[in-house]
Amino acid sequence: MVKWAVVLAGGASRRMGERGNKLVLPREPGGIPMAGHVARVAEKVAPRVAVLYVDESVRSAVEPWMTGEIAWVRDGECYQGPLAALGRFAAREPSDVSPLLVLAGDLPGISEHAVRALVDAFTRTGAEVAAAEREGRMQPLVAVYAERAVRAIADAAARGEKRILTALEGLSICTVTFDDVWAVRPVHRPEDYEAWLEREGMA
Repeated sequence: MVKWAVVLAGGASRRMGERGNKLVLPREPGGIPMAGHVARVAEKVAPRVAVLYVDESVRSAVEPWMTGEIAWVRDGECYQGPLAALGRFAAREPSDVSPLLVLAGDLPGISEHAVRALVDAFTRTGAEVAAAEREGRMQPLVAVYAERAVRAIADAAARGEKRILTALEGLSICTVTFDDVWAVRPVHRPEDYEAWLEREGMA
């Protein structure tokens, strides 16, 4: 069981071009924004959910779709990367927020089943980090973190570290792979979004 889930929704979406902010793009035509879908999945697994955001348009687009109480955490020191944002959240008191589920806000295919698989791996293995693996690479923004890992993230962010994988060095990590490539595939560029819509038959 996790105590908190954090949805990272503070990126600038610079690579999306004319598509604009990917976090507010609908998961399906006329449907829930992508970050809203991620937050809804988080709600099903964690008793408390925080959305870390910068742009007020993200909150105004997502909030009407939420069914439960969300902690909206606006990052005043914006666009410094996910480690900095997570570190500021974790620094309040790591023991109060861990185990902590972290989900990037640009995962249109994330599901409750996939997230529960991560939580189960975290519980079963006793690892300090249980993270998704995609194309042979650990995905630290789709992961569950024990208290020691949350403290490592907060400490690394305070030192000015930029890479989250560097912050996790020396911790025990287990990874979980998924048969469905879209289970943990993010949207970074317009072609990624088009591929998602095509996969769902909505292009």
